[in-house]
Amino acid sequence: MRDVIQDSASEYDIMIVGGGPAGLSTWLHLHKYDPDLASKTVLIEKAKYPRDKLCGGALGEYTETILKQLKIDITIPSIQIHRVKCRVGDEVFCRKKHNYFKIIRRLEFDHALAQTAIARGLRLHENETFIEMKTQKDGVVVKTSRQKYRTRVLIGADGSTSEVRRKMNLPKKPRFATAIEIFTTVNPQYDKELTTNTVSFDFSWVTAGLQGYVWHFPCIVNNNPSMNHGIGNFRFFPDKPRADTKKIFAHTLEERNIMYNPKSWCRAPIHWFSEGDKISQPHVLLTGDAAGIDPALGGGIQLALWYGELAAATVVDAFNEDDFSFKNYRKRFFTHSVGKYINYMTKLANRIYKGDVTETLEGVREMFSK
Repeated sequence: MRDVIQDSASEYDIMIVGGGPAGLSTWLHLHKYDPDLASKTVLIEKAKYPRDKLCGGALGEYTETILKQLKIDITIPSIQIHRVKCRVGDEVFCRKKHNYFKIIRRLEFDHALAQTAIARGLRLHENETFIEMKTQKDGVVVKTSRQKYRTRVLIGADGSTSEVRRKMNLPKKPRFATAIEIFTTVNPQYDKELTTNTVSFDFSWVTAGLQGYVWHFPCIVNNNPSMNHGIGNFRFFPDKPRADTKKIFAHTLEERNIMYNPKSWCRAPIHWFSEGDKISQPHVLLTGDAAGIDPALGGGIQLALWYGELAAATVVDAFNEDDFSFKNYRKRFFTHSVGKYINYMTKLANRIYKGDVTETLEGVREMFSK
């Protein structure tokens, strides 16, 4: 049955597009700061929960802190990580810390977070896709696959390929990383990460032009111990020769005796924040991957939750001051934890991905010493 688009427009003070951690965090922080405003908010998600996303699934201490501040306790399958192992060529170093972080799957995390928000009053529309928007003097008219809306504030939390960002017609083209991942059963001979509660990062391929890394994370898939193998290429220096990401990834899988079919690989672009990016305009702001993550490790759930905190606080102030220009959003971004982290990681990416092994090693050591 075709979706029917209503002629009359539903009205909400706020519309959030995208039901991932950034969009849900935005609503949960709205609910914390201004419950009445949160009750006048609608969130649309183009898919239906549970739905999966390409993600390493690391929940670190900052993530746990934000969830605790929101009084959220998510109980889903996870693996505790006590050691991070990094390789740069022949150099290998480890950082050990009990319960350093844990690995979850976005399929389950996002669903649990959405259920928490719904229990607190979130108005969620699943299977509804953002199509178009028209900014007016007093707000935005939004067209979706189901109907039209009028809203004072539109928040784009719809991921790296954000349609909201595209419809903003911003002057600067976004920068994307390439990411590939697969899930496999555990081979005890090669996949030592599971039994040692370790995650592995391999930056050795910077000498082959890869401006990124290969990862091997233990995880739980359908209640079974599994492995998440992946590769990311940020292309931080776009003028340098492009590495053959697929060839490098295939080689790393072969080293672990993994039989693979490239057609089964999960691929996705990852939008990272770069200098000069615009992340708002009157009545519209971007958050999460739509705004951009860091170009060194690739952000993650921590950044998404931080972004939600920033977006919610900015929007609450906009209503209190009756000023929806969002002229100060970029400044607030750089003074917030999310902007400070991305700025720091961008400086590290500048060192790590130059292709100089010594610089890469020193940058990686610094990154994992924090």
